[in-house]
Amino acid sequence: TMIRSRNLVVFGLSLAFVMAPVATSDMLAHSGALNKDVAARMTLMSNMGRNMGVLGKMLQKKAPFDQGKVVEAINNIEQLAVETPKVFEKRVLDPKSEAKELIWEEFKSFTKISTGLAASAKQLSNATKSFDDLRPALIALSQSCKECHSRFRE
Repeated sequence: TMIRSRNLVVFGLSLAFVMAPVATSDMLAHSGALNKDVAARMTLMSNMGRNMGVLGKMLQKKAPFDQGKVVEAINNIEQLAVETPKVFEKRVLDPKSEAKELIWEEFKSFTKISTGLAASAKQLSNATKSFDDLRPALIALSQSCKECHSRFRE
């Protein structure tokens, strides 16, 4: 059906996003960020990606399903989402930054996406009990990531 097809497309895009080479981008992003606020933002986003990667690896069966690790990763994502607007409060740009100035022009919208991700993670933390729950949880979480990145990231 149309809804199922749309979900598969969203899932495919979400999984591609999640499984991007996080460790490599993490090392490159921090090598040369001149501003400590920008470096803190990059660290937070790298940690977000790392936790999404934990879920993605389990979904791809590259790591065994472990509910404890799932809950830990989702709880980490929730906390990182809560912290996201705080690390972007200062309007600081750096040549290594991927943040668009639009973040500060539309800070309420930016914050709303982060708040939505935190709320979604909080709900999913207790609801993701089996491997079958992992796919819908990952889709829900990655939709917020994609929404924010497509609008506010270079």
